[in-house]
Amino acid sequence: MTEAEWLAWSDPKPMLRFLLGTDYPRVQDVETFPACKGSDRKMRLFACACYHRIRHLLPNPIAQTAVGVAERFADGMATTEELQQAEARVWGPLEALEGQWRASQGAERTALEPTHDALALALQVVWASAPKAAYYASSNAYLAFAAIANPGAASSDTAFFASQVSAKRIQTGILRCIFGNLFCPVSIKAAWLAWNGGTLPKIARAIYEERAFDQMPILADALEDAGCTNPDILNHCRSKGPHVRGCWVVDLILGKG
Repeated sequence: MTEAEWLAWSDPKPMLRFLLGTDYPRVQDVETFPACKGSDRKMRLFACACYHRIRHLLPNPIAQTAVGVAERFADGMATTEELQQAEARVWGPLEALEGQWRASQGAERTALEPTHDALALALQVVWASAPKAAYYASSNAYLAFAAIANPGAASSDTAFFASQVSAKRIQTGILRCIFGNLFCPVSIKAAWLAWNGGTLPKIARAIYEERAFDQMPILADALEDAGCTNPDILNHCRSKGPHVRGCWVVDLILGKG
């Protein structure tokens, strides 16, 4: 993949395969990802972001709790055992629902869709392998969005396809938010971090912890006041996003990888 392609792709799958460093047809069969270009933390947070992007369509408390555990696990605030427990809590009701789901049609399928898709997506998010979680949460999320937005429509339906394309495009924006431009690494100067009593880390920490991504332009103003003139940093902060946890600028300021 070239830099131009990374910056222009509107389909997350090629970008994810580039990140994972594999062309193997079935990612789920890959045991390790030695050429992965993203940390497990960032890969996991991308999976979580896929869920959060459509969580308003997936009102299931079991799934929401599991994704919360995955986010805390990504930041070292939950144990492997807790992640495994979250997987088990999702798997039970999903397995119980699967037979009815597969046999359902019409109105029954439409009624079951949000619960089934919430549990199925959450199961991908808590997958033990973060690269696999990212790869499969992506497709689960854009297919779930298209299915719920177009009840009863076949995957070949024009409206279903359009919804899927829209969701894919948003995911590519999320990937660029988390990983930035992999072909042009950027660094943060220590003087910026120390400016005005550590104002930049304070703003970035609040944005991260409170999901206050509407404050990103404020972060850009503070960066400029601290002496930053890098257009990639400033333009990203002032862009419409999407902005999510794992944002490359916020991570750089907070020293997260």
